[in-house]
Amino acid sequence: MRRKSLRTFLQILLLSVVLGTASTAYADAIAITSGSVSNIQIVPTSGTVVFTPQTAPVTIAGAVISDGFDSVSNRMESPTRSEASISLGFASAAGVSDLTNLSLSANSNVMLSGCRCQFETEGQAFLRQSFMITGGTGNVDVNLSALLSTMQSVITDQFSVFAASSVIINLQVLNAADFSTVHNFSFSSRFSVLPTNSAVMEIERQLLESFTLQFGTEYSLRASVFANSEAAQNEVPEPATVVLLVSGLGFMAGFVKKRRTSS
Repeated sequence: MRRKSLRTFLQILLLSVVLGTASTAYADAIAITSGSVSNIQIVPTSGTVVFTPQTAPVTIAGAVISDGFDSVSNRMESPTRSEASISLGFASAAGVSDLTNLSLSANSNVMLSGCRCQFETEGQAFLRQSFMITGGTGNVDVNLSALLSTMQSVITDQFSVFAASSVIINLQVLNAADFSTVHNFSFSSRFSVLPTNSAVMEIERQLLESFTLQFGTEYSLRASVFANSEAAQNEVPEPATVVLLVSGLGFMAGFVKKRRTSS
């Protein structure tokens, strides 16, 4: 009789442990972003473009992750090239700025799964080059060209909070004497999605901008790329777990009632 009571007690204990170990379903939220500017060219209708040797840093790259903790990016720098990258497994970012090829790029991504969390990452790249047009006097018409490329992708499931992607590209020509803006080009693209949604955008564009400069005047070409990704997800009890829990509690209540009736 005591063996039967002990066996019954162990069965109830085992059932309680199984029911008490409630599993959890985690949402998946993904945001991937990249942007680049390459083959930057300044072509005057007459005269020659002469690039000025630089003494201050002309390339900067950065990468940051906002997660509530301090994160240090890996950096590699030379007089004509700068690279930065950072990764925490589920989130990463990178930036590259190359003066020799007059190109820069940045990327970031957040891929969340198995956590209740929110992360934001951003890759950054900056480039600066001074130049002057020689071989004439007065005004001269100039063409600024470059190849722009962006890719943005966001995906969420029914338990996600949101996913967002943002790209910003800037190209400026400034007067080196007073830093006044002579010409400015700006491109930006941002979108986000709520649960159970997705969006993808890819752009490749040949930029061609025309404006007027002056011979013998020093100018500064400045370019920047920002690639930002952000995502958040939640955790919820699985429906099957809730049903199992309720059913188990009902079974145990009935079992106890039956024992009391028998007694």
